[in-house]
Amino acid sequence: MRTIPWQKPLLFVLLATPFLLLLFDVLSGYVIDPIEEITTPTGRWALRFLLLTLAVSPLNKLLPFSIIKYRRMIGVFSFFYACLHFSIWLIDRGFDLNAIVEDIIKRPYITIGFSAFVLLSLLAITSTNNMARRLGKRWKKLHKSIYLIAVLVVVHFYWQAKSDMDIEPMIYGAVALILLGFRINWARLWQRLYSVLKGK
Repeated sequence: MRTIPWQKPLLFVLLATPFLLLLFDVLSGYVIDPIEEITTPTGRWALRFLLLTLAVSPLNKLLPFSIIKYRRMIGVFSFFYACLHFSIWLIDRGFDLNAIVEDIIKRPYITIGFSAFVLLSLLAITSTNNMARRLGKRWKKLHKSIYLIAVLVVVHFYWQAKSDMDIEPMIYGAVALILLGFRINWARLWQRLYSVLKGK
């Protein structure tokens, strides 16, 4: 399918819009507490674009046109917002290495979030065509860790939510489970379960 020249620039603008709006709010003085009011939105957008990245493959099977070529850009923007989220946390800790390490060790939701960020960083670093060629089969194995990253980020978001009754993390969790469910070969799974039950 031929790529229309304006499609990728338009997608770039759409993906960058949340950042531009946040930047506008900060520069306009609408943000009273930058640490508090920017940390959560950047984390949310990192998660949303991560889930959107996972949605590309199943949507590509349903749509009459291909959208696979947009998956990398969406994934890179997910990493971009994750970097903003992570950077704000570092600023909040005053770049104090002891405080950072203590947070990672003693606060489980930060441990999980940091683990997800490290894995996502590896995917971003190896997202180029050149790295895909250099890594060969290992590239696909490495990039399958996006499934684990999605789970870790959802758990991170759920644990840091201030209210136990907050339904938003549950919605993201449900979406993640549905998208991960598309990756399971259910026919093969049921075959294996049937074989086990029959004692074969």
